[in-house]
Amino acid sequence: MDLIDQLHDPEWWRDPTLLSTRLRDLVPDFDTIGPFTIPYTRLPRRLGKYAEEFPRWADVADQTPESLMLRPKVAEAAVRALIEAARQAVQVHHDTITAGPVGPDAAVTRLLGQLDDFDREILAGQVWAAEPVPQRVLAERLGVNPVSVSRNLPRARARFAELVADPAHHEVVENAEHIRQRLGPYSPVDVADLELRRLNVDPASRTAAVLLHIAGPYTRHGGWMDTGGSRGRALAAVEAVFDDQGAPTTDTLLGTLASLELSTGVALTFLETELKLRRFGDVWVRWPSDATVDMIEAALHLLGAPATAQTIYATIAPQDTKGVSLDHVNRVLSKREQFVRASRTTWALRKWGVTEYVNIAHAIGERIDAAGGNAAVTTLIAELRAQYPDISESSIISYLNTLAFVQEKGVVRRRTKADGWPAVPPLNTVRGAFRNGRNEIRVAHPVTTEVLRGSGQSIHEAVAHAAGVRPGGQRTFASAQGPVTMHWRLASTNGASIGSLRAHALAAEAVLGDTLVLVFRLDDATLEAVRLADDTPAVWVRTLVGHAVRKPTAALAAALTCRPEDVGAVLRGRGDDALADRLDQV
Repeated sequence: MDLIDQLHDPEWWRDPTLLSTRLRDLVPDFDTIGPFTIPYTRLPRRLGKYAEEFPRWADVADQTPESLMLRPKVAEAAVRALIEAARQAVQVHHDTITAGPVGPDAAVTRLLGQLDDFDREILAGQVWAAEPVPQRVLAERLGVNPVSVSRNLPRARARFAELVADPAHHEVVENAEHIRQRLGPYSPVDVADLELRRLNVDPASRTAAVLLHIAGPYTRHGGWMDTGGSRGRALAAVEAVFDDQGAPTTDTLLGTLASLELSTGVALTFLETELKLRRFGDVWVRWPSDATVDMIEAALHLLGAPATAQTIYATIAPQDTKGVSLDHVNRVLSKREQFVRASRTTWALRKWGVTEYVNIAHAIGERIDAAGGNAAVTTLIAELRAQYPDISESSIISYLNTLAFVQEKGVVRRRTKADGWPAVPPLNTVRGAFRNGRNEIRVAHPVTTEVLRGSGQSIHEAVAHAAGVRPGGQRTFASAQGPVTMHWRLASTNGASIGSLRAHALAAEAVLGDTLVLVFRLDDATLEAVRLADDTPAVWVRTLVGHAVRKPTAALAAALTCRPEDVGAVLRGRGDDALADRLDQV
């Protein structure tokens, strides 16, 4: 009988020969397990205090049972357990070498066979499962108190870790490493299932769960397998690329994900399915939703430079599922803070930091200010044309000639209070304008498509002046159809203007081609609109001057502030030929 067999004798510790024999001599083939770690989790706890001193079997090879029992709190039972563990390790190592590769299922089964049933069940439910089972449910399944599960779980984890580290189970580790290399840190579940089947492992089996845990550990997030928070790192890395570039290329994104060990195929699947992106050829843009504002922002990133609304619309149209119109694109560009006008016709993202284009007059003012308050007209025009190619020279000149600026000897500056205002022509020189006493102004205004559409209308500056509006000012007139404001903006190329008259035209039943007589009462700032009927000359005159008429010429002379004999000449001089012709018929 071998000396080691005497361990089965309850009085083995009284045998002086056995007590003085080194462990390497006591356990046959002990040196074959020398490099292996000692499984302290499967030994009496009192031995655990020596784990740092004796981490591997080689470290206790020259110890004897007697020398071990001389250590504090190490009794004969603990020493016998250590020797039995060494003998078992030798046997497992021998069996492993003899058997050779047995396949993933058999290798995992052999490893798990060294755990007790309780440890296997709590590890399967709490550690290896893709979706861990709650401890309460697991405890009910095992017929124990939940406290027992929580208390034993750390020890079971440690026992499992020791087995995995044991070279006797290298085949399990090799299979897990193969899976790790094939999946990388982040991979679709179907790819993981495919790799497991290639190893003849059922993806739904415990073997698969154990291998995925050792390889990662992998956890399931939707349709993906993640290890160590790789999903979060991949998301952050891609977001950082988009923050920096806006519309990165495929190679850029794949290179970024490759640095995180994602394969090309997995990376493309990740970009296409896990992020709100849209691919245009070889570049990608963020595409949070099909909302117009998001599509416009994506289009600008894709274009990479300020673009017209038409170009933006053409870019998003193939991707649009809602039938967004060009008009809607224009409205969103105008209203949303993230967009800024880069020129008269182009738009940019505000985050690009481009100079915001307001209008031509504003751009002229900025150039004057940049030049110190005075700028050469020719230089200013050249600079504006260079910065804003979609502004014509004639448009710039038109705005230079507005009241906002003063030109002297080829130099332009902003107008100041000291400059005063140009003289306003008399009201009687304005076509269609008449006075009805000192408190009322009546203006014949043609009904055009712009009027019926509701657009603002130009008003002669003499009418604005007579109505109490000065350059840079405004006045609001109340009416039955709502308030209407008259403006005289300094930078207007059309002089004064008035708001929409559409409601007034509709109320007067006016149609295209008719004439409205706008009646401005100055004392109470009210407005009334009357349709000028195609009637007799006398009715015409009465509507235009605003009161009953016995002598049309005299009435017109009073309304025009001229002599009766000059009425015809005044009317023709300002373009009211039709009225002058009718007056001749009276």
